[in-house]
Amino acid sequence: MLLVETETPIKTTLNTWISAPWTEFVAIADAPDSDKRKSYYYNHQMRFEDMSTGSDHAKVHMIIIMAVGLFAAMQGIPINGHDGCSYRKTGKTEFQPDASYYIGDNADAIAWGTRIIDLDIYPLPDLVIEISDTTFNDDLGTKRLQYEELGIKEYWIVNVQTMKIYAFAIAPDGGSHHIRQSLVLSGLKLEILEQALERSRQANQSAVTAWLMQQYGNTVS
Repeated sequence: MLLVETETPIKTTLNTWISAPWTEFVAIADAPDSDKRKSYYYNHQMRFEDMSTGSDHAKVHMIIIMAVGLFAAMQGIPINGHDGCSYRKTGKTEFQPDASYYIGDNADAIAWGTRIIDLDIYPLPDLVIEISDTTFNDDLGTKRLQYEELGIKEYWIVNVQTMKIYAFAIAPDGGSHHIRQSLVLSGLKLEILEQALERSRQANQSAVTAWLMQQYGNTVS
């Protein structure tokens, strides 16, 4: 087996942006043991994060994925989601958000069998979501700048500690503004998702799903 040596030990790069050439980043990101790390590259810097194994993070992640999928199904919105998928533009950028979605006309954009989504071939996802437990400052800071520069239409940060969602609509020129209702999932009020997250602290996911179905039916025509 070929072992790839890198200049920077992986333990020194976890949860920290450090300057590195693209080749060094790829050597670490594509190493055999990389499946338990999230990988990011932006502005000639790389960042790696351990995949969260905490119960709170995992439950919030599940609720968000379920809630988005349920809304899309009830409203007849074509959607395909990706859980922890890697997106790469060779030599320039890579990101691996907790969840991401292709919506509407883009729903079927990614061919079956694709591993890393090559952004030189495929379009950007319409919605990117970071489930933020210990990485909130970076999710709101550098990652937001990365997604703005790429021109992703919408970006959510879900704060596990406070159960609040910080969402941004991103314009083609890279500017962004705070939103409380999704634009790519028309009619989806983020307040409802926050209430569902609060309920999930005490109620099981079946009960939360039933509550969401009622809310979606009552508030969206």
